[in-house]
Amino acid sequence: MFKKAILSNGKMLRTLGYRPIIIIMAKPLLTIIVAVSVLASVSVKAEGSMEEILTDERFWKLTQDQFMDRYKALGFRWNSEAKKSARLPGVQKPTFKGKSLGETIVSFDESAPSQVQISIYNRGDDGLLAEESFESGISMWREILTEITGVQPEDLGKDKKSAVSAERVRWQRGELAYQMEYSFQKEVKSKGIPFRSEFVRIRVAPYVEQSFMEKALSSGPKKISRADLPANVVRKDGDVFIQGLPMVDQGAKGYCVVASTARVFGYYDMAVDQHEIAQIANSSASEGTSTVGMVDALKDIAGRFKVRVKTHVDFDYDDMTDLTEDYNREAKRQDLPQVPENSNNWYNFDRFEPEVLRKVRLKSSGDFKRFVGEVERSIDSGVPLLWTVTVGIFEEPKRISQTRGGHMRIIIGYNRDKNEIIFTDSWGAGHEFKRWGVEEAFSSSKGMYSIQPTT
Repeated sequence: MFKKAILSNGKMLRTLGYRPIIIIMAKPLLTIIVAVSVLASVSVKAEGSMEEILTDERFWKLTQDQFMDRYKALGFRWNSEAKKSARLPGVQKPTFKGKSLGETIVSFDESAPSQVQISIYNRGDDGLLAEESFESGISMWREILTEITGVQPEDLGKDKKSAVSAERVRWQRGELAYQMEYSFQKEVKSKGIPFRSEFVRIRVAPYVEQSFMEKALSSGPKKISRADLPANVVRKDGDVFIQGLPMVDQGAKGYCVVASTARVFGYYDMAVDQHEIAQIANSSASEGTSTVGMVDALKDIAGRFKVRVKTHVDFDYDDMTDLTEDYNREAKRQDLPQVPENSNNWYNFDRFEPEVLRKVRLKSSGDFKRFVGEVERSIDSGVPLLWTVTVGIFEEPKRISQTRGGHMRIIIGYNRDKNEIIFTDSWGAGHEFKRWGVEEAFSSSKGMYSIQPTT
């Protein structure tokens, strides 16, 4: 939803974080208790244990169908119909060695598992941790992984190629390699910057003769070229769409911006996950990520990954004020209720009558043509569009809730004959490929941005 954030000029800053499944209103103490339980020694029920997945080398020889037949009861579901990854939400309470785990993702290369990534702790799902609790949790998991591997870990230090330079510790057990990665913001008392826990994750993959990080758990930038991207565009039955965009499920938190951004990086074969982007963008799980914060965060890592950030359409506060005035003139003409002016005009998207809004926005034929043109040019060149929109104004397929709110999704295609755009949401399987009328899409729209290769 859009949340309040006061700018220096007194205006409100937009934030996006729509996830219409669960609304969490956790009290601070409850948040701390839940978060600490993820890292601390907590006994949980035996069912849901991940020990077979993490310690049995035969697991890595399963096919996709065999994997799902065997582990569906734990709560695993495919992230998309392509079956390239399966997700076990943290709310399913997976366990390992009697300790509760968070979200678990199993990735597949061709038909066999290629990597298991487990969120031991992340700020978005679990809230903030005190420095002492964060450090004790890391120490506990070092001991657990040392015990199951039977070897002492190798401290690799910071990964300078990753988006946030996460700390790394690695173990090797037979044909498997285990890596724990964690990140935090240091306290700087002189500048009034507090300690902030970010994430702790474990990644497991078969050991390879080449550099383990370069092959199994690579997170560094790869060479991509704009000239290669049009090959990802499919033209079929009037549809023009980009294929190959991976799914990232934001979960029950306001991470639509960072999850969508992580998906685009994944499309470019760059391993940057949503928690890393959330750290850079300073995202709040409940309040989402501001549009300004998103663009600034993308620019922070653009040079490192040899990409650039382009703003195609931006709908700012002045535009919103003008739209409110135009809407009220048309509403008055139709003898319909008007919306408040000179307050926080962003909230008026929650008040607009859909057909009045459509009529007012489509009066600006130049803006509409620009929207359509930017979509077609980007998709034809194989570049997906990060798209900020208010959901809930117009009916649309496969939306989980009818409530209104600020949201980011990704435009991946269009169909001129049907006057439709093709888009995807970061809500897991079933939301990879959806359609919406282009007039409704434009009328609900606030901005479009893209991440593009520089060469």
